[in-house]
Amino acid sequence: MLTLDSKFNPEISINSGQMFLWEKYKNSWYGTYGNYILKFSMLDNKIEFYSAPKFDNWEHFIFRLDDNIQSIFSNFSDDIILSKLLKKYTGLRLIRQDPHQCMISFACSSNTNISMIRTMLKNLSMKFGTKKEIDNKIFFTFPRMKNLHDASINELCACSVGYRAKTIKSIAEKIITGALTIDELYHCKYDDARKILTSIYGIGNKIADCILLFSLEKTEAFPIDVWIGRAIFMYYKRLFDNRKVTFMNANKNLSYKQYSILSKVMRNHFGRYGGYAQQYLFYHIRNMEKKKW
Repeated sequence: MLTLDSKFNPEISINSGQMFLWEKYKNSWYGTYGNYILKFSMLDNKIEFYSAPKFDNWEHFIFRLDDNIQSIFSNFSDDIILSKLLKKYTGLRLIRQDPHQCMISFACSSNTNISMIRTMLKNLSMKFGTKKEIDNKIFFTFPRMKNLHDASINELCACSVGYRAKTIKSIAEKIITGALTIDELYHCKYDDARKILTSIYGIGNKIADCILLFSLEKTEAFPIDVWIGRAIFMYYKRLFDNRKVTFMNANKNLSYKQYSILSKVMRNHFGRYGGYAQQYLFYHIRNMEKKKW
């Protein structure tokens, strides 16, 4: 059992665009994490955790409670904007995700919204995962890569994933054949890992950065979507004073070159923990627009 405090709030963490398969029933949240169904309950600032099958101290691992959050945030002390956001959204944490689930999740995030991502992933889990009953409720584990690899394009498309079915198949094939391994991605440097991921059909820079940040310990990764583009334009335009920034139209997709420029500048600005900065900016800019999680 843990206490809800300024360093850790699991509820806002799971509702911040990082993970998509969480459901709330009364004062409890249930989430799919690979082959596990996780649960936490909140009552009077106390948080209780449960998992099936048993996953000891999963909250410490998944919510990165092993990170020295005070030390990490001290890296941003000179950034006025971010310093305010760290105080405003206390307890927001990066989530350490299952790499396979993370890959498929963000492959499904291409050109859509959070509600639709949830629908796709839920459909995939119901069709290709394993049914589990917890607290008289039915849940499904996340599909194993072999199941996705063996599925036909039509079977995948039946889960509402559309053109993303080819990307899902491509990822699953790379994993099953051994052409892509989590160990290799985990141990190689950020630039090399991103290059490997973007060589896979359907994975661009933004999806690769999400995978690297949320599941492969590349905390310097700084994913840039439309929302982060708006945040950069709103708060960090000064960083580009000596560059051509006419391309910074937050309502349009960035080209490969444009993304590379923005990514490099923002990673240089925030350093090795830029992913934390990105998450707080993302959470803030969507809340400003009153977007649902």
